[in-house]
Amino acid sequence: MKSMPLHFKASDQARKQGQPIFDPVGTNEYIKAALAPHGWRRLLIPAEFSFLGIDVDFGKNGVLAEAQFSNYPFLLNNTIRSELFYKSKIALAGASIKLAIIITKAHMFPASNSTLYYEQAVHQLASLAKYKVFDVPIRLVGLFVDRTGIIPAVWTGYTATRYSRTVEVRTDRRFVISSKKPDGRCVFCLIEE
Repeated sequence: MKSMPLHFKASDQARKQGQPIFDPVGTNEYIKAALAPHGWRRLLIPAEFSFLGIDVDFGKNGVLAEAQFSNYPFLLNNTIRSELFYKSKIALAGASIKLAIIITKAHMFPASNSTLYYEQAVHQLASLAKYKVFDVPIRLVGLFVDRTGIIPAVWTGYTATRYSRTVEVRTDRRFVISSKKPDGRCVFCLIEE
């Protein structure tokens, strides 16, 4: 998905209000729309495993895919339930589970506090693999942008500042990375049109 645009929204957190941060809702919507024509669909979790949630983001032919843009502890929820589906040999996505794909954003993006980022997921999954906690094969996918030049982005305003999925306005904007913070996050500055 090299053509996927970056999705931003305005932060509502103290000392970050109005600043661009990674938009998990818009990104998820884009991924869903891009995968649907290829047969990927949302999978409902069977009642016997409903204690682990309602659904899996995407699935097809025995492959599960989770767009994991929320708080970092949810990575363990996604992996443990993928492991349970794998070991139970339950038929989700048209076949028994053979692979779990986790999609997450890079640390370079400004984001809400405590959200998972790719580099953190690499460390967590590597530690779990080292001690053979999971048997299910996992492919980790990180979303990054080139650090140079003009970066097109979709800016979305939602009807409520927190947790809303209802789009009020969506516009195309352009940003440049003006600097990199010591923690690895980048500062994205809007280019005035």
